[in-house]
Formats: sequence, structure tokens, C-alpha cells
Amino acid sequence: MQPIEKKSNISRYRLTKLGEQMARLPIDPKIARILLAAKKHDCMAEILVIASALSIQDPRERPLEARDAAAKAHERFTDKQSDFLAYLNIWDSFQRERDKGLSNKQLVQWCRQYFLSHLRMREWRELHHQLAQTAIEMGLTTKEAAFRRPPEIRQLTSSENQGDQDLSAKLKQKQLDKKQHRAQIRAAKEAGYEQIHRALLTGLIANVGMKSPDGNDYTGARGSRFHLFPASALFKAKPKWVMAAELVETTRLYARDVAAIQPEWIEQEAPHLVRYHYFEPHWEQKRGEVIASERVTLYGLTVLPRRPVSYGRIAPEEAREIFIRSALVAQECDLKADFFVHNKKLIKEITELEHKSRKQDVLVDDEALFTFYHERLPDFYTADAVSDDLYPTNPQQPSPSPVGEGWGEGKTVAAQTNFSATAANPLPNPLPQEREQSTAASAVSDDPKPKKQPAPPKGRLKPLPLADIRTFQAWLKTAERDNPRLLFLSRDDLMQHAAAHITEEQFPKFWQTADGKFKLSYRFEPHHPLDGVTMTVPLTVLNRLHAPSLEWLVPGMLREKIQLLIKALPKQIRRICVPVPDFITKFLESNPDRQAAIIPQLAHFIAKSAGDMRILEQIDQDAWAAQELPEHCYLNLRIIDDGGQELAGGRKLHELQQQLGQAAAVTFRDNTQEFERDNITTWDIGTLPESIKFARGKQQLTGYLGLQKEKDGRIALRLFDTSATAEQAHRLGVIELMKLQLKEQVKDLNKGIQGFTQAAMLLKHINADTLRDDLTQAVCDRAFIGEDELPRNEKAFKEQIKRARSRLPAVKEALSRYLQETAAAYAELNGKLGKHPLTHLLRLRLQTLLAAGFANRTPWAQWPRLPIYLKAMTLRLEKYSGNPARDAAREADIQELEQMWQEKTDSLIKQGLPVSDDLAAFKWMIEELRVSLFAQELKTPYPVSVKRLLKEWESLIISG
Repeated sequence: MQPIEKKSNISRYRLTKLGEQMARLPIDPKIARILLAAKKHDCMAEILVIASALSIQDPRERPLEARDAAAKAHERFTDKQSDFLAYLNIWDSFQRERDKGLSNKQLVQWCRQYFLSHLRMREWRELHHQLAQTAIEMGLTTKEAAFRRPPEIRQLTSSENQGDQDLSAKLKQKQLDKKQHRAQIRAAKEAGYEQIHRALLTGLIANVGMKSPDGNDYTGARGSRFHLFPASALFKAKPKWVMAAELVETTRLYARDVAAIQPEWIEQEAPHLVRYHYFEPHWEQKRGEVIASERVTLYGLTVLPRRPVSYGRIAPEEAREIFIRSALVAQECDLKADFFVHNKKLIKEITELEHKSRKQDVLVDDEALFTFYHERLPDFYTADAVSDDLYPTNPQQPSPSPVGEGWGEGKTVAAQTNFSATAANPLPNPLPQEREQSTAASAVSDDPKPKKQPAPPKGRLKPLPLADIRTFQAWLKTAERDNPRLLFLSRDDLMQHAAAHITEEQFPKFWQTADGKFKLSYRFEPHHPLDGVTMTVPLTVLNRLHAPSLEWLVPGMLREKIQLLIKALPKQIRRICVPVPDFITKFLESNPDRQAAIIPQLAHFIAKSAGDMRILEQIDQDAWAAQELPEHCYLNLRIIDDGGQELAGGRKLHELQQQLGQAAAVTFRDNTQEFERDNITTWDIGTLPESIKFARGKQQLTGYLGLQKEKDGRIALRLFDTSATAEQAHRLGVIELMKLQLKEQVKDLNKGIQGFTQAAMLLKHINADTLRDDLTQAVCDRAFIGEDELPRNEKAFKEQIKRARSRLPAVKEALSRYLQETAAAYAELNGKLGKHPLTHLLRLRLQTLLAAGFANRTPWAQWPRLPIYLKAMTLRLEKYSGNPARDAAREADIQELEQMWQEKTDSLIKQGLPVSDDLAAFKWMIEELRVSLFAQELKTPYPVSVKRLLKEWESLIISG
């Protein structure tokens, strides 16, 4: 009914056109509404049967004494999806029996057979006839379409041309025919199912329900809860959404005569009853507009829980604010406009200044950017109605809700899918958590095709909210005609201060080395893997990077690192550095070596500033270096291949070199065949330069040539990426090449040096062949090269061969003597070990001195001392019983020194740094200390003591 306002302010009501039609039908208004909807859905014949059935008592009988038999008989009429279709099945079955020409008595007998009441069947037919006549008179249907004819039962037809097929082919074809037949029946049924139940839904809209997720009951309108009646065909299946003819309360609330429906039908058939709720408005970059989540409810029952809809037509002001903050301020869009590209680039430049200075005090905040755009963008853009291409039709785009588009005009909206609330952007200003709109009741026409709203006259202007990219671009095109730089930001608009201290000198764009310059990038984001400064390095130069030089970062970040290092010192030493900023300035003005480590130089400068170099003894540089600083205090390395793809990254150079060092060396040699040669047997390679420069892409690289012994024993000329690697390989390569020139001498040497057999028997813990090869290589290394400079041309090589030929006998004889003395001392010591308390300790020492490969590991100067070290162990065994406590105390002093040396050596190897000659020699000084402490009568080549070695160690640490 529609209200009518009169002058007396008394509200009167009159029936709508739909209400007048319903009043002419002598049945329940709900059933009348269903009949009127049947015209729209073109299913009048079916609805007349169902409507008349719902208006009388159920024709099915269920006597208590034969309840099971009745249920069995009624099974032929049931439908798995809908109890309403059971009425059609009963009607069709009864009509078929009538069409057979049965007498009244036979029809009664048939009804009893299937537990149907013949009287109610007759009443049903009479009411159906009356309703059909009324519908015809009202023009709802024609006489031909009002009366339902039972559908013909389709018979399964066999495929043609089966005569020539074998038995298996015929069976297979028969199965295919059955499958196709069932599919045809199912398709025909589904087509009519939706039409019938949409019409029923218009009158039974208050009896819909959704299955509870945690139970077998259903939640209905206005918070009601009901169960399916046990006699329903859907009782076991329990579909998610159902519609019932009635709700009857007995022991509990039951739904009778139910059918499965789709929730989308509710909104489409009763748009005037549903309510729309909006929540989580946010910018959707992929769609290019501000959207919100929409929930559709019917009497408090959620019909559609969530779907995305355009928010600009629901809340234009809020949508505009979200658009500005997300699309323009946060730059979350793909605009190609000149102003957007300019602003984005300018903001990026200023953000990089913040990354470099590690302070967020240069770029203005988002509120300032929002104000800039807010003052320049209008609330609405008035576009010509001709410009309908602003919103092109796209079947993949969700349709706006009835509220968003027609504000309660009864427009149908399809459900949307694939929407996630996680895309929502939090708004800086609080917005209502949920907006609620209710559509006003409107007249529903009986016309099967709803009338469209009249289109605005051509040329009429319509305001559009600035909440999407298309509208914004249309406005921008118009606005830029008058002011092309309307939305262009300037540096003054974006910067809070001039940031004069952030210069390219302090924060360079590239890291300069002998191999070229490498790009530096800055980021201020604590705990992020790229926080700090990152250098992008090609794999080819990875092995050429020098770890100490990387410690110095860039000038603009160095002061903070030094300040944190000073802060990590003990308080009594830290006081020397006060005031810290001035101290750091003086240290940097002293021009420290940027290719050496920071900590030794800083420690030396602290002692120098205090005027007391003894302070160096108080600074534990290893512990100081082990102090963990924030991640940004270490240069981050990004290793890339020739194609620019990242291979690895990290802040520890030695780990990257261990991981990719071999690959870097191989990659360095790619495309350098012009410098290399295989299978070299004589020096016919001319003069080898110390280094050569060559181009690799845009990069100028430095390589180092050297001979190398390959795995197959052949000698090759190779290009190396570091001088240390090249020198090590070249020494072995030259020795192997000299062996080819001195074949007779080497052949004689391979037979074994004098006394070898006896020595091998005494040193039986080493395989004889292994020992022979080890001794041969040691003799060749000393006789062929020794301490001479490695030859790099043919003349020097030939001269070296002459020297080797003359030195070889003497070296061979000396090594033979040293070996026999060492083997004899070892045999004497080994025979006295037994169960002595020092046995375990001394066996560990022997393992260190005389393990397999000891001949090559032992420096030539230490060979004469090997027997002395072993004799000292024997004397120690003999003296032990006299004073075990003194022995233990002296061993503790040695262990302390040895532990310091081992930790320092392991640290250097772990960092990929070379072990200096002085540090390697310190190991042998410890061996001499053992002789001095445990066998002083054997004497040492130079004075040694624990105090002297500690002083020597301090000088080693100071020198780095």
C-alpha cells in the first residue's frame, strides 16, 4: 500500500496496482503474490498447481498403522531438491491415470494404493480450475498456458549404425546414450527449477533460512531458528539455503514443504526488503577506484556477506579523501600523467636523502601532501552525459548495489566474488566502521520486464565523485588546459629543510676501485636486509674485494660507526676519547690508511692521544672486533651475474667469497682464451706481465697470469683474478715445468732419497708412497725455487734451471740427513711413550709436527730443528716425574700462547684474509719455547721466554 498525504495531515492508504491484483484472488495474500510472480517468470501452469495445493490440506495420507508403507508409496513423488515439486509429481501422475480413461472407482483404488486422499485430490483440482479461470480473466495467462500437461516420459533411444559394431562397442555406446539421456533430463529440470522457485520466493520471503555452520538447525528471518521437518525429502541433505511454505511450532519450530534456493534470488526478488551495509572502504589499485565491502541482509539474516562495490556513489567525500591519500599521496596507482611522474621522481630523490642521512626529517609528512592535493581537486567533476566512456561496461567489473546506483529503485545486483578485506588501507582519519543504507519501498510492476529509469537527456551534466582513476583523468584533462602545472610539486613543497650536509662527497653514488666503480644504494629501514648502504658487485670481481677497505663505508656514515666502536670500549679507555665528536674529527684528520682495518689504527690513535702506548696492551682488539654493531654499520654486498641477476647478498665478505669464490674465478676467466694456453711443455710463452687489463662489457678488469698445474698433471697458462692466487699457482706451475726439463734428476729423486727406506719404516704412521711424494715435492720446491724470485720470462726460466741443477744434490743430501735424524728421534720418543701421563699430550704434538704432508708444510729453516723438538719431548718425559706441577704450569703458559695464535689464525682464515709471515713464524717460536722450558740443555737459536713471546705478540697485533 502507498501512503497519500491529505490537507488535513491525516495519512490515508490506497492499494497499489499489484495490491489490487492480489485482492481479486480469493486465496492467502502470500499465494496470490506467488501467482502474480509466475507471470514474470513464465511458469504459470506449474505455480497454479502448487498454489492450489498449498491452499488445501495435504492430499497425502500418513495413517499411524501404515506409516512406513505410506512413506514407501510416496517416494515415487519425491524430489531431492524441493518438496514443492512433489506436488507437481503427484499432479502429473494423477493426470496420467485420468488420461488412461479409468473409472472413478479405479481412480479411487489408485489413490488408495499410493496413500492419496481422493476427496482432497478432487478438491485440489476444483480449486486449481477456479484459480486458472481467475488468472485467465485477469490476463495473467492464456487458456492454453494455464493448464499443465504431464510431461512426456522420454525414452532412451539407441544410436544408429550399431549393426556393424562388435559387442564391446555396442555396450560402450549404450553407456554413452544413457549418460546423454540423463544429462538432457537434468538440464530440462534445472531450467524450470529456478523459474518456479523464484516465483515461490516472492510470497515465502519471510520463510527463508541458512544452515547453521555448527549444527543441523537453520537461522531464519528476525533471528528465528528452525529445523527441517523429518518427513521432508531434504531432511538428510540439509542444503545451505532453504525456503519453506510454512513454519509450524510443535516440540520445536519446524519448516514444512521446503526447497533449496540460491541466496542471490532473495535480493533479486525482494529488493525492497533487503538492507545494505558498507564497511572497510579502501583504495583498490587493480580496479583503479575506491571500493567498500557491501553486506546484504534480509530481516537481520545475512544474504550476501561481502562483495566489493564502488564507494564513490555511496560516500563521495570519504571516497575522495581515500582516493587522494592512497592513489596520489601514497602513489598506489599506475598513472602516466606528467605531474604524477614528476612528483614521484621528486619524492624518490628526497626520500633518498633521508635514507642517506638516516633521519626522517627532510620529506614533509603525508598530511602536507594531502593538503596540497585536497586544495586543488574539486569535490565533484561535472561531466557531459555524452562522456559515458568514463565508465565502460565490463562484465568482469562488479555491478554497483541498488543503493549505490539507484538509491532504492529496486535494481538487481549480482553477487560478487574473489574479494578480500586484506587489501584495505587504514585511513588516517577515523571513518564509520559500517554505513547502513535501506532501500525505500517502491512499486513493483507486474510487467515481467522491469521498467528502466529514464536516461538523462543528452547533453545534460551529471556530477561524478573524484574517487576513481577514470574520473580523475577526465577532470585532469580539462584542468590542465588552464594550468598545465596545477598538480606539480616543487622541492620547497616537499622539503622541511635544505639538507645541505647530504652531499655526493659524503654519500657517493659509486664505490671506486681499480676495477671500476660499483653502484651504491642507501636505505633507512632498521632490521631490513638492505638497511644501510648496499654495493652492487659483479661476480667477476668478488675475489678482488679487500675486506678492510669495506670497513670504512662512506664518509657520511663513518663517524657514526666510529662513535659506536668507541662506545664499545671499557670506560677507563673511553674517557680518553671525550669529547667523542672532536676525537673522531682528529682521528679522520690524521689520514688513516683506508685500505687497512679500522680497529688497529683506532687503538693506536687512542694510545697516541693519551701519550701512553702501554694502553694498547689494555685493549683486547679481538674482543673489540667481535662486538656486534648495528647492521647498517657494515657494508652490504649484492653479488650479481653478467645478466644483472642477484646471486647472493650479505655483509660478510669472507662468507660470500667462500660461497662464490670458485664460481667468481671461473667467471673471471670467461672469454679470456686469448691470454691462456693449454699443455705447455717448454717456456715458449714469452714474457708474462705482472698484470694485464682487459675489457669485460663496460668494465675494465685487471687479471694476473701464471702457470698452473691442472688436475690431469699437465701445465697450462691461466688468468687469475687475484695476485695472491696467481703467485701461489705460478710457483707450483714453474716447479712442474722445471721437472719436465730436469727429467733425469727428477726420475732419480722419485726412487727415493738416501735412507728413505729406513725412515719410512720408522715413520710407519705415514704411507710410504705418500711420504716419498711429499719429500720429492719439498726437495723440488727448495732446489728449484727456494727463496728466489719466480721467473716470468724464458731467460729467467733457463737461469733458474741452471741454479736448480746445481743446488739439487746439496738439497737432496741435506733433506736426507734431516729426515734420518727426525725419524730416529721419533722412534726413540715413540718407544718411551707407553703409559706415561704425558702420552696423550705428546701424541697430539707429534700429530701436529709429523702428520702426512709435513715435508711440504715445514719451512726449510725449521727442518734442522725438527729432531731437536722431538728430543725435547723425550727429555721432558724423563724429567716429568721430578716435578709434575712445574711441568703443568709451563704447559699452561704455552697453551695460552698457542690458543691466542690459533684464534687469530682461524679468525683471519674465516674472514678470507692472508696469514702474515710474522704470524706464521710465531708458531715456530712457540716450539722453541717448549725446547727452552722443557729441555734447556738443547739450546735455542735465539732467546725465548713467555714474557718475550707475549711482547712479540703485542707487536704483531699492533702492526695488524
